[in-house]
Amino acid sequence: MRRIIVCFICFFMMLGNIKLVSADTKINSIIKNKNQDVLFVGTISHISDNYFVIIAKDYINIESTAEAIGKRTENHRYVIMRNGGISYTSSYHGKTTLEEGDYVIASLKKTKGKWIISNGLYEVDNEDYQTLSVKPCDKSPDVQSIILKYFINSDGRMNKFSSLSNKNKVYYRGKKIYDARWNMKKYLTIEEIRNSEKLKQMDHKTSLVGDTEEKTSYKIRKWIMLAVDVLAVVMIVRLLKKRKKN
Repeated sequence: MRRIIVCFICFFMMLGNIKLVSADTKINSIIKNKNQDVLFVGTISHISDNYFVIIAKDYINIESTAEAIGKRTENHRYVIMRNGGISYTSSYHGKTTLEEGDYVIASLKKTKGKWIISNGLYEVDNEDYQTLSVKPCDKSPDVQSIILKYFINSDGRMNKFSSLSNKNKVYYRGKKIYDARWNMKKYLTIEEIRNSEKLKQMDHKTSLVGDTEEKTSYKIRKWIMLAVDVLAVVMIVRLLKKRKKN
């Protein structure tokens, strides 16, 4: 039964050319608030041989309960032991080592009374959470960096992303918000990607109006999930009937 379900999924995935954001990525863990106690944008204020310090400027409100807020350091100063060396998960400027004054997105977890990097430390271009970028727009940024950018820019409110298997487009709730073929010199703002007319203009500028791929991708994904659920139920019912006969 499992083999049939897997084949069924593969068939529809090839038909729709859809690829959901990987469930095991660090970005997905950030979005779902897994294995982290705080997520914030800040600045590296001090680096020594044994530790470095990050000053939090803005916390991303993925969870605003009193318990979650209580986990934050009172003076917003996070001391992290280097333990033989810590590098950036990704770097806007292509840095291999941490430097004082760097702007960062930090996902931290407290373990045995000490703060550690959990879902990554990302060097970004500025400390304004509403405008920062994880990778330069004009250098073919990867899907994950685009998703993280808009998640942070929206203060965690945008959290349902998907992408196509060719990895040059990003969707939010089925609406295309990034396409490498747009050849943009700067990212669209949160306000612009909420403007459907603006997004249509981006396709008009690059003659992509007739691209049916974007129009059907989200619907196909929903049908895939529904079909898999129905198939699973049917197979379980058949299996139970066979057991009763035996």
